[in-house]
Amino acid sequence: MRKLCATGVFAVGLGLGACGGDGNDVEPELIPGGGIHDPGIDGEVNVFVIDEDTDAPLVGATVRVGTVEGATDAAGLFTASGDLVGKQTIVVKATNYAPSVWVGADGANVTIPMTRATTTTVNVPQAELSGTITGWEQLPAPAMGHAHVALVTYSQSKSLGDDNGNDLPPPAMDSNICFRGPGPGSPCNWRINARAGTIAVAAAIADYDSKGTATQDDDTITFTNYAFNHPITVVDGANQTGIALDMLPDGSTTSASVAFGTPPSTFTNVAGIVGVDLGDLGVLRVAQVTPTMNTVVVPSLSAVSGAAGYELLAFSAEPVTDGTAGQSIVIRRGITSPSGIAAGEWLAAPTGLASDRMTVSVSPNTNAKMHILEFDTNSGSGNDNRAMSIAIFDDTTTVDLPVDFAPLPSGSLILRANDFDAPDFDPRDFEVDSLIDSIQRLASESIIVN
Repeated sequence: MRKLCATGVFAVGLGLGACGGDGNDVEPELIPGGGIHDPGIDGEVNVFVIDEDTDAPLVGATVRVGTVEGATDAAGLFTASGDLVGKQTIVVKATNYAPSVWVGADGANVTIPMTRATTTTVNVPQAELSGTITGWEQLPAPAMGHAHVALVTYSQSKSLGDDNGNDLPPPAMDSNICFRGPGPGSPCNWRINARAGTIAVAAAIADYDSKGTATQDDDTITFTNYAFNHPITVVDGANQTGIALDMLPDGSTTSASVAFGTPPSTFTNVAGIVGVDLGDLGVLRVAQVTPTMNTVVVPSLSAVSGAAGYELLAFSAEPVTDGTAGQSIVIRRGITSPSGIAAGEWLAAPTGLASDRMTVSVSPNTNAKMHILEFDTNSGSGNDNRAMSIAIFDDTTTVDLPVDFAPLPSGSLILRANDFDAPDFDPRDFEVDSLIDSIQRLASESIIVN
Protein backbone atom coordinates (compact mmCIF):
# COMPACT_ATOMS: atom_id res chain seq x y z
CA MET A 1 0.00 0.00 0.00
CA ARG A 2 1.46 3.38 -1.05
CA LYS A 3 1.34 6.52 1.05
CA LEU A 4 -0.57 9.55 -0.16
CA CYS A 5 1.79 12.26 -1.37
CA ALA A 6 1.62 15.90 -2.46
CA THR A 7 3.14 17.50 -5.53
CA GLY A 8 4.56 20.83 -6.71
CA VAL A 9 4.28 24.08 -4.74
CA PHE A 10 1.62 22.57 -2.48
CA ALA A 11 4.06 19.88 -1.38
CA VAL A 12 6.87 22.36 -0.80
CA GLY A 13 4.66 24.70 1.18
CA LEU A 14 3.57 21.94 3.53
CA GLY A 15 7.05 20.44 3.87
CA LEU A 16 5.95 17.20 2.20
CA GLY A 17 8.00 15.03 -0.09
CA ALA A 18 7.00 14.74 -3.71
CA CYS A 19 5.29 11.66 -5.15
CA GLY A 20 7.73 8.77 -5.61
CA GLY A 21 10.37 10.44 -3.45
CA ASP A 22 9.22 9.69 0.10
CA GLY A 23 8.37 6.67 2.11
CA ASN A 24 10.09 3.32 2.32
CA ASP A 25 7.38 1.16 0.78
CA VAL A 26 9.09 -2.04 -0.31
CA GLU A 27 7.88 -5.42 -1.43
CA PRO A 28 7.26 -7.78 1.49
CA GLU A 29 10.25 -10.04 2.18
CA LEU A 30 10.22 -13.10 4.43
CA ILE A 31 13.58 -13.30 6.21
CA PRO A 32 14.37 -16.97 7.00
CA GLY A 33 14.99 -17.37 10.72
CA GLY A 34 13.88 -13.79 11.41
CA GLY A 35 15.46 -10.36 11.23
CA ILE A 36 15.14 -6.82 9.85
CA HIS A 37 15.83 -5.57 6.32
CA ASP A 38 15.32 -2.31 4.38
CA PRO A 39 16.40 0.18 7.07
CA GLY A 40 14.20 3.17 7.80
CA ILE A 41 10.51 2.90 8.62
CA ASP A 42 8.57 5.57 6.75
CA GLY A 43 4.86 4.87 6.48
CA GLU A 44 4.78 1.10 6.10
CA VAL A 45 6.12 -2.02 7.80
CA ASN A 46 5.80 -5.57 6.48
CA VAL A 47 5.76 -7.93 9.47
CA PHE A 48 6.07 -11.67 8.91
CA VAL A 49 5.48 -13.96 11.91
CA ILE A 50 7.03 -17.45 11.91
CA ASP A 51 7.64 -20.41 14.22
CA GLU A 52 11.26 -20.15 15.42
CA ASP A 53 11.84 -23.92 15.14
CA THR A 54 10.33 -24.61 11.73
CA ASP A 55 10.15 -21.18 10.02
CA ALA A 56 6.52 -22.02 9.23
CA PRO A 57 4.28 -18.92 8.88
CA LEU A 58 1.85 -18.27 11.73
CA VAL A 59 -1.60 -17.47 10.37
CA GLY A 60 -3.89 -15.24 12.39
CA ALA A 61 -1.20 -13.89 14.72
CA THR A 62 -2.09 -10.46 16.09
CA VAL A 63 0.44 -7.72 15.39
CA ARG A 64 0.75 -4.20 16.78
CA VAL A 65 3.15 -1.72 15.16
CA GLY A 66 3.06 1.48 17.17
CA THR A 67 -0.71 1.95 17.44
CA VAL A 68 -1.57 0.08 14.22
CA GLU A 69 -3.00 -3.42 14.74
CA GLY A 70 -3.95 -6.30 12.48
CA ALA A 71 -3.65 -10.04 11.87
CA THR A 72 -1.32 -12.07 9.70
CA ASP A 73 -2.63 -13.66 6.50
CA ALA A 74 -2.02 -17.12 5.04
CA ALA A 75 1.62 -16.19 4.40
CA GLY A 76 2.12 -15.04 8.01
CA LEU A 77 2.22 -11.39 6.84
CA PHE A 78 0.66 -8.25 8.24
CA THR A 79 1.44 -4.93 6.56
CA ALA A 80 1.07 -1.97 8.90
CA SER A 81 0.45 1.38 7.19
CA GLY A 82 -0.07 4.82 8.63
CA ASP A 83 1.79 7.48 10.56
CA LEU A 84 4.82 5.24 11.14
CA VAL A 85 8.17 6.98 10.94
CA GLY A 86 11.44 5.84 12.48
CA LYS A 87 11.90 3.31 15.25
CA GLN A 88 8.80 1.41 16.30
CA THR A 89 7.77 -1.02 19.01
CA ILE A 90 6.32 -4.15 17.41
CA VAL A 91 4.31 -6.59 19.54
CA VAL A 92 3.13 -9.99 18.32
CA LYS A 93 0.93 -12.58 19.99
CA ALA A 94 -0.29 -15.94 18.72
CA THR A 95 -2.10 -18.89 20.27
CA ASN A 96 0.30 -21.30 22.02
CA TYR A 97 3.23 -18.90 21.57
CA ALA A 98 4.89 -16.49 23.97
CA PRO A 99 4.24 -12.84 23.05
CA SER A 100 7.23 -11.14 21.44
CA VAL A 101 8.11 -7.45 21.73
CA TRP A 102 10.69 -5.76 19.49
CA VAL A 103 11.70 -2.32 20.76
CA GLY A 104 13.45 0.16 18.46
CA ALA A 105 12.84 -1.82 15.27
CA ASP A 106 13.57 0.35 12.22
CA GLY A 107 13.22 -1.55 8.97
CA ALA A 108 10.44 -1.79 6.41
CA ASN A 109 10.67 -5.60 6.40
CA VAL A 110 10.58 -7.42 9.73
CA THR A 111 10.30 -11.15 10.39
CA ILE A 112 9.69 -12.14 14.00
CA PRO A 113 10.32 -15.76 15.11
CA MET A 114 7.98 -16.86 17.88
CA THR A 115 8.78 -19.22 20.77
CA ARG A 116 6.22 -21.81 21.78
CA ALA A 117 4.85 -21.19 25.27
CA THR A 118 3.55 -24.73 25.74
CA THR A 119 5.49 -27.93 26.13
CA THR A 120 5.79 -29.62 22.76
CA THR A 121 7.83 -32.40 21.25
CA VAL A 122 9.90 -30.95 18.43
CA ASN A 123 11.45 -33.53 16.14
CA VAL A 124 15.14 -32.77 15.82
CA PRO A 125 16.24 -34.31 12.49
CA GLN A 126 18.63 -37.11 13.41
CA ALA A 127 19.67 -40.69 12.83
CA GLU A 128 21.52 -43.44 14.70
CA LEU A 129 25.10 -44.11 13.60
CA SER A 130 27.21 -47.06 14.68
CA GLY A 131 30.63 -48.50 13.96
CA THR A 132 34.09 -49.19 15.34
CA ILE A 133 37.46 -47.54 15.95
CA THR A 134 40.08 -49.07 13.67
CA GLY A 135 42.93 -50.57 15.69
CA TRP A 136 41.27 -50.11 19.08
CA GLU A 137 41.76 -53.74 20.11
CA GLN A 138 45.45 -53.57 19.10
CA LEU A 139 46.28 -50.74 21.48
CA PRO A 140 48.87 -51.73 24.10
CA ALA A 141 47.29 -52.89 27.33
CA PRO A 142 47.09 -50.00 29.81
CA ALA A 143 49.10 -49.95 33.02
CA MET A 144 47.59 -51.27 36.25
CA GLY A 145 44.95 -48.86 37.55
CA HIS A 146 44.61 -47.27 34.11
CA ALA A 147 42.26 -47.78 31.16
CA HIS A 148 41.96 -46.59 27.59
CA VAL A 149 38.71 -44.65 27.13
CA ALA A 150 37.10 -43.49 23.90
CA LEU A 151 34.27 -40.97 23.77
CA VAL A 152 32.53 -40.95 20.39
CA THR A 153 30.69 -37.82 19.34
CA TYR A 154 29.81 -35.75 16.28
CA SER A 155 30.59 -32.22 15.16
CA GLN A 156 28.16 -29.65 16.52
CA SER A 157 26.67 -26.76 14.61
CA LYS A 158 28.22 -23.39 15.37
CA SER A 159 24.94 -22.13 16.80
CA LEU A 160 24.81 -22.89 20.51
CA GLY A 161 21.89 -24.73 22.07
CA ASP A 162 20.32 -28.15 21.80
CA ASP A 163 17.34 -27.26 19.60
CA ASN A 164 19.53 -27.82 16.51
CA GLY A 165 20.69 -31.27 17.57
CA ASN A 166 23.93 -30.31 19.27
CA ASP A 167 23.35 -32.40 22.39
CA LEU A 168 21.51 -35.55 21.35
CA PRO A 169 21.88 -38.36 23.90
CA PRO A 170 23.16 -41.74 22.68
CA PRO A 171 20.67 -44.53 21.90
CA ALA A 172 21.58 -46.32 25.13
CA MET A 173 23.50 -45.33 28.25
CA ASP A 174 27.25 -45.24 27.55
CA SER A 175 26.79 -46.67 24.04
CA ASN A 176 29.13 -43.88 22.83
CA ILE A 177 31.90 -44.84 25.29
CA CYS A 178 34.44 -47.66 25.00
CA PHE A 179 36.78 -48.93 27.76
CA ARG A 180 39.92 -51.01 27.34
CA GLY A 181 41.39 -52.38 30.55
CA PRO A 182 44.24 -54.83 31.21
CA GLY A 183 44.10 -58.09 29.30
CA PRO A 184 43.18 -58.93 25.69
CA GLY A 185 41.56 -56.16 23.71
CA SER A 186 38.15 -56.28 22.04
CA PRO A 187 36.62 -54.03 19.35
CA CYS A 188 35.11 -50.68 20.26
CA ASN A 189 31.51 -51.02 19.07
CA TRP A 190 29.96 -47.61 19.49
CA ARG A 191 26.50 -46.15 18.80
CA ILE A 192 25.45 -42.51 18.74
CA ASN A 193 22.52 -40.36 17.67
CA ALA A 194 23.72 -37.55 15.40
CA ARG A 195 22.10 -34.46 13.94
CA ALA A 196 21.04 -34.49 10.31
CA GLY A 197 23.32 -32.81 7.81
CA THR A 198 26.90 -33.29 6.69
CA ILE A 199 29.01 -33.82 9.79
CA ALA A 200 32.17 -35.37 11.19
CA VAL A 201 32.12 -38.30 13.60
CA ALA A 202 35.09 -38.51 15.94
CA ALA A 203 36.37 -40.24 19.04
CA ALA A 204 38.45 -38.59 21.72
CA ILE A 205 40.80 -41.23 23.11
CA ALA A 206 42.14 -40.79 26.62
CA ASP A 207 44.06 -42.43 29.44
CA TYR A 208 41.89 -42.95 32.52
CA ASP A 209 43.82 -43.06 35.81
CA SER A 210 41.97 -44.27 38.90
CA LYS A 211 44.93 -43.27 41.11
CA GLY A 212 44.62 -46.69 42.73
CA THR A 213 41.72 -45.60 44.91
CA ALA A 214 38.06 -46.63 45.12
CA THR A 215 36.82 -43.05 45.09
CA GLN A 216 36.38 -41.26 41.78
CA ASP A 217 37.09 -37.79 43.19
CA ASP A 218 40.79 -38.02 42.38
CA ASP A 219 40.47 -39.78 39.00
CA THR A 220 41.96 -38.06 35.95
CA ILE A 221 41.36 -38.32 32.21
CA THR A 222 44.18 -37.30 29.85
CA PHE A 223 43.50 -37.11 26.11
CA THR A 224 46.06 -38.97 24.04
CA ASN A 225 44.68 -39.21 20.48
CA TYR A 226 41.63 -38.79 18.22
CA ALA A 227 39.92 -40.86 15.54
CA PHE A 228 37.88 -39.41 12.66
CA ASN A 229 35.54 -40.19 9.79
CA HIS A 230 34.28 -37.28 7.71
CA PRO A 231 32.37 -36.11 5.87
CA ILE A 232 29.31 -38.20 6.70
CA THR A 233 25.89 -37.16 5.41
CA VAL A 234 23.13 -37.91 7.91
CA VAL A 235 19.52 -38.05 6.72
CA ASP A 236 16.68 -37.83 9.24
CA GLY A 237 15.62 -41.33 10.24
CA ALA A 238 18.15 -43.12 8.00
CA ASN A 239 20.36 -45.09 10.39
CA GLN A 240 23.89 -46.03 9.29
CA THR A 241 26.13 -48.90 10.40
CA GLY A 242 29.72 -49.98 9.81
CA ILE A 243 31.31 -46.53 10.19
CA ALA A 244 35.03 -46.92 10.92
CA LEU A 245 36.86 -44.16 12.77
CA ASP A 246 40.56 -43.99 11.91
CA MET A 247 43.02 -42.94 14.59
CA LEU A 248 45.36 -40.09 13.75
CA PRO A 249 48.96 -41.19 13.06
CA ASP A 250 51.68 -40.64 15.65
CA GLY A 251 52.72 -37.00 15.84
CA SER A 252 49.30 -35.70 14.77
CA THR A 253 48.36 -34.14 18.11
CA THR A 254 49.61 -31.11 19.95
CA SER A 255 49.25 -29.48 23.35
CA ALA A 256 46.88 -26.52 23.59
CA SER A 257 47.12 -23.98 26.40
CA VAL A 258 44.18 -21.75 27.32
CA ALA A 259 44.39 -18.35 29.01
CA PHE A 260 41.07 -17.57 30.70
CA GLY A 261 41.77 -13.93 31.44
CA THR A 262 39.56 -12.26 34.06
CA PRO A 263 35.90 -13.30 34.10
CA PRO A 264 33.39 -11.09 36.00
CA SER A 265 34.40 -11.16 39.65
CA THR A 266 31.26 -12.87 41.00
CA PHE A 267 31.21 -15.50 38.25
CA THR A 268 33.50 -17.95 39.99
CA ASN A 269 32.47 -21.17 38.23
CA VAL A 270 34.75 -21.13 35.18
CA ALA A 271 35.44 -23.75 32.50
CA GLY A 272 35.99 -24.03 28.77
CA ILE A 273 35.97 -26.34 25.75
CA VAL A 274 38.57 -26.30 22.99
CA GLY A 275 37.11 -27.33 19.66
CA VAL A 276 38.32 -27.92 16.13
CA ASP A 277 36.45 -25.86 13.53
CA LEU A 278 35.67 -28.09 10.56
CA GLY A 279 34.06 -25.40 8.42
CA ASP A 280 30.69 -26.43 7.00
CA LEU A 281 30.82 -29.68 9.00
CA GLY A 282 30.60 -27.78 12.30
CA VAL A 283 32.86 -27.84 15.34
CA LEU A 284 34.23 -30.84 17.19
CA ARG A 285 33.95 -29.84 20.87
CA VAL A 286 35.44 -32.42 23.25
CA ALA A 287 38.55 -31.07 25.02
CA GLN A 288 37.48 -29.58 28.36
CA VAL A 289 39.73 -27.21 30.31
CA THR A 290 39.61 -25.17 33.52
CA PRO A 291 41.75 -22.31 34.87
CA THR A 292 43.68 -24.80 37.02
CA MET A 293 43.93 -27.50 34.31
CA ASN A 294 44.26 -25.33 31.24
CA THR A 295 46.40 -27.57 29.01
CA VAL A 296 44.90 -30.30 26.83
CA VAL A 297 45.93 -32.47 23.89
CA VAL A 298 44.11 -31.58 20.65
CA PRO A 299 44.48 -32.65 17.01
CA SER A 300 47.01 -30.70 14.97
CA LEU A 301 45.15 -28.65 12.37
CA SER A 302 47.33 -30.05 9.59
CA ALA A 303 46.31 -33.61 10.54
CA VAL A 304 42.55 -33.09 10.10
CA SER A 305 41.17 -32.57 6.62
CA GLY A 306 39.14 -29.37 6.39
CA ALA A 307 40.20 -27.98 9.78
CA ALA A 308 39.86 -24.19 9.69
CA GLY A 309 41.18 -23.39 13.16
CA TYR A 310 40.54 -23.88 16.84
CA GLU A 311 37.54 -22.59 18.76
CA LEU A 312 37.35 -21.67 22.44
CA LEU A 313 33.99 -21.78 24.18
CA ALA A 314 34.51 -20.42 27.71
CA PHE A 315 31.90 -20.17 30.46
CA SER A 316 31.72 -18.37 33.78
CA ALA A 317 28.76 -18.33 36.15
CA GLU A 318 27.66 -17.36 39.63
CA PRO A 319 27.58 -20.22 42.17
CA VAL A 320 23.79 -19.97 42.49
CA THR A 321 21.32 -22.86 42.18
CA ASP A 322 17.92 -21.11 42.34
CA GLY A 323 17.68 -20.52 38.59
CA THR A 324 18.91 -16.92 38.71
CA ALA A 325 22.66 -17.50 38.24
CA GLY A 326 24.27 -14.85 36.09
CA GLN A 327 26.69 -16.04 33.46
CA SER A 328 29.13 -14.83 30.84
CA ILE A 329 30.22 -16.76 27.75
CA VAL A 330 33.07 -16.08 25.35
CA ILE A 331 33.28 -17.59 21.85
CA ARG A 332 36.62 -17.24 20.06
CA ARG A 333 37.01 -18.68 16.56
CA GLY A 334 39.67 -18.68 13.87
CA ILE A 335 42.51 -19.52 16.26
CA THR A 336 45.47 -20.98 14.36
CA SER A 337 48.01 -21.50 17.13
CA PRO A 338 47.32 -24.01 19.94
CA SER A 339 49.54 -21.94 22.21
CA GLY A 340 47.56 -18.75 21.57
CA ILE A 341 44.08 -19.71 22.77
CA ALA A 342 42.76 -16.95 25.00
CA ALA A 343 39.35 -15.87 26.24
CA GLY A 344 40.32 -12.21 26.10
CA GLU A 345 37.93 -9.68 27.58
CA TRP A 346 34.71 -11.05 29.04
CA LEU A 347 31.36 -9.26 28.87
CA ALA A 348 29.98 -8.12 32.22
CA ALA A 349 26.34 -8.94 32.91
CA PRO A 350 23.61 -6.28 32.72
CA THR A 351 22.66 -4.62 35.99
CA GLY A 352 19.64 -2.90 37.53
CA LEU A 353 17.19 -5.55 36.34
CA ALA A 354 13.71 -4.92 37.75
CA SER A 355 10.04 -5.35 36.88
CA ASP A 356 6.69 -4.52 38.46
CA ARG A 357 4.81 -6.49 35.76
CA MET A 358 3.83 -3.21 34.11
CA THR A 359 7.33 -2.20 33.08
CA VAL A 360 10.78 -3.74 32.95
CA SER A 361 14.04 -1.86 33.36
CA VAL A 362 17.68 -2.79 32.94
CA SER A 363 21.09 -1.17 32.56
CA PRO A 364 22.72 -3.10 29.72
CA ASN A 365 26.43 -3.42 29.15
CA THR A 366 27.47 -0.54 26.89
CA ASN A 367 29.77 -2.91 24.97
CA ALA A 368 26.84 -5.11 23.97
CA LYS A 369 25.15 -4.65 20.58
CA MET A 370 21.77 -6.21 21.39
CA HIS A 371 19.69 -6.93 24.49
CA ILE A 372 17.00 -9.57 25.02
CA LEU A 373 14.75 -9.88 28.06
CA GLU A 374 12.92 -13.14 28.73
CA PHE A 375 10.11 -13.90 31.17
CA ASP A 376 9.76 -17.60 32.03
CA THR A 377 7.03 -19.14 34.15
CA ASN A 378 9.58 -21.08 36.19
CA SER A 379 13.31 -21.51 36.50
CA GLY A 380 13.69 -25.04 35.33
CA SER A 381 12.89 -25.67 31.68
CA GLY A 382 13.64 -22.69 29.48
CA ASN A 383 11.72 -22.11 26.26
CA ASP A 384 8.81 -24.44 27.02
CA ASN A 385 7.88 -22.06 29.83
CA ARG A 386 8.46 -18.79 27.99
CA ALA A 387 5.92 -16.11 28.96
CA MET A 388 7.29 -13.17 26.93
CA SER A 389 10.38 -12.17 24.96
CA ILE A 390 11.56 -8.58 24.53
CA ALA A 391 14.30 -7.64 22.05
CA ILE A 392 15.80 -4.14 22.41
CA PHE A 393 17.58 -2.72 19.36
CA ASP A 394 18.41 0.76 20.68
CA ASP A 395 19.42 2.45 23.96
CA THR A 396 16.04 1.94 25.66
CA THR A 397 16.45 1.01 29.33
CA THR A 398 12.79 0.96 30.44
CA VAL A 399 10.09 -0.85 28.47
CA ASP A 400 6.37 -0.47 29.02
CA LEU A 401 4.98 -3.98 28.87
CA PRO A 402 1.98 -4.46 26.54
CA VAL A 403 -0.32 -5.40 29.44
CA ASP A 404 -3.46 -4.34 27.51
CA PHE A 405 -2.44 -6.42 24.51
CA ALA A 406 -0.55 -9.40 25.97
CA PRO A 407 -0.44 -9.42 29.79
CA LEU A 408 2.01 -11.54 31.73
CA PRO A 409 0.63 -14.66 33.45
CA SER A 410 0.10 -14.64 37.20
CA GLY A 411 2.46 -16.40 39.57
CA SER A 412 6.18 -16.26 40.11
CA LEU A 413 8.30 -15.56 37.02
CA ILE A 414 11.99 -15.67 36.17
CA LEU A 415 13.16 -12.54 34.34
CA ARG A 416 16.46 -12.90 32.47
CA ALA A 417 18.38 -10.10 30.77
CA ASN A 418 20.79 -11.15 28.03
CA ASP A 419 23.43 -8.91 26.43
CA PHE A 420 25.10 -9.91 23.14
CA ASP A 421 28.25 -8.65 21.46
CA ALA A 422 28.45 -9.30 17.73
CA PRO A 423 30.91 -6.78 16.24
CA ASP A 424 29.31 -6.42 12.80
CA PHE A 425 25.69 -6.39 14.01
CA ASP A 426 23.48 -3.67 12.47
CA PRO A 427 20.14 -3.43 14.33
CA ARG A 428 18.49 -1.95 11.24
CA ASP A 429 19.61 -4.65 8.83
CA PHE A 430 20.33 -8.18 10.09
CA GLU A 431 19.29 -11.82 9.96
CA VAL A 432 18.87 -13.77 13.19
CA ASP A 433 20.74 -16.82 11.90
CA SER A 434 23.76 -14.75 10.88
CA LEU A 435 23.63 -12.83 14.16
CA ILE A 436 23.76 -16.06 16.16
CA ASP A 437 26.79 -17.24 14.20
CA SER A 438 28.63 -13.92 14.72
CA ILE A 439 28.18 -13.59 18.50
CA GLN A 440 31.53 -13.43 20.29
CA ARG A 441 30.46 -12.60 23.83
CA LEU A 442 27.25 -12.80 25.82
CA ALA A 443 26.27 -12.26 29.42
CA SER A 444 23.08 -12.57 31.43
CA GLU A 445 21.56 -11.87 34.82
CA SER A 446 18.25 -13.07 36.26
CA ILE A 447 15.80 -12.18 39.02
CA ILE A 448 12.59 -13.65 40.40
CA VAL A 449 9.45 -11.56 39.80
CA ASN A 450 6.64 -12.35 42.24
